[in-house]
Amino acid sequence: MTEFDNLIAREDISEQVASENIDLLTKARPDAGLASDILGAPDDSQGFRSITQAQREVFALHEIAQTIGSSLNLQDTVSLISNKLRAIVPFDTCVIFIVDDRSGKAIAMHVVGDHSDLFKLRRINIGDGISGWVIANSRSMCNSSPELDLVGMPDEIARSYRGVLVSPLIKEDGAFGAIALYSKGRTSYTTEHVRLLESVAQHAASALNNALTFEKTKESALTDPLTELPNARGFYMMLEQRLAECERSGRESLSVISMDVDDFKAINDRYGHAIGDRLLASIAGVIRKELRQMDILSRYAGDEFVAIMPMASQVMAEGIAERIVKAVSEHQFSVREGKKVSVGISVGVACFPDHGETTEELLTAAARNMQRDKHARKNLHNLSTLPTPA
Repeated sequence: MTEFDNLIAREDISEQVASENIDLLTKARPDAGLASDILGAPDDSQGFRSITQAQREVFALHEIAQTIGSSLNLQDTVSLISNKLRAIVPFDTCVIFIVDDRSGKAIAMHVVGDHSDLFKLRRINIGDGISGWVIANSRSMCNSSPELDLVGMPDEIARSYRGVLVSPLIKEDGAFGAIALYSKGRTSYTTEHVRLLESVAQHAASALNNALTFEKTKESALTDPLTELPNARGFYMMLEQRLAECERSGRESLSVISMDVDDFKAINDRYGHAIGDRLLASIAGVIRKELRQMDILSRYAGDEFVAIMPMASQVMAEGIAERIVKAVSEHQFSVREGKKVSVGISVGVACFPDHGETTEELLTAAARNMQRDKHARKNLHNLSTLPTPA
């Protein structure tokens, strides 16, 4: 058997037909420019491919087709794509670009390989560079100068790459991203590589589109559309997660600030609900500036806001709550052209574990303290408006 295997192996090698024009480093045909319009167009000069290689490619493609849509998690999907792709198309760096609806730019959603920390920062205008052109035109491109796609990268890194292959991720209304492969040792990719990447991109596009749709749906279900803050449902989920972290880290302190805009109904009645909504969004912006970067602000309901402050003691939370009251009361909110109003806000603080150990206990304690603050402020206002005795 060993003797026959050796004979077959030598025969298989002798049947490989060399390309007429080959790259001296990689033995690959320099197939520069646009990829063929026909997916998998035959390349007669390639000759017969290794049976082992062909089997590996078929198995990898089958595995991708079977498993790539098994998860609706976006990060799981992009990780699976890049890992399976490595088995059939060579690269030193793989970048999966997804177009961000808000900015309109292609963002490096996932990077694997060399210099991944730098590639993760990539933001490309549609139409710019190789990847931007591929997304704009929904066509693959290979073997142009990689430096065209690496504008803004350090020169020594950009010059280290010698080959590039990019294929679009396409849905019904056009490309929404691209898979870009960069190689340092390979100066050219073959038509076979283009065919394989396009095949992977075809499967990947459907799975990624589903994952993106799921992420957007989940985000919209947990986000208040007016202020773009987490809604009540999102608040409960995040507070439960933070409380679990506090338990794991030795009952570390956490504070909750409950906030309610004073006499907001009067603003709605006087200026209308559209102005009231705009005012709420502005108030949310003022509050956000007074919180720490790690703090989470949510719109709990109507004119009520709640902030989650990890690793914050009661003293720290009360200090920030006072800053919020001062900032909101001093801010002049525009309600009409040439007309500005000031509003007040009542606050209440509750701290884990002193005032409660569950979401409901903390929220109830914070809301109760907020109501006390509101009554105290109202009584103080009433006293200030009493006529002075003669």
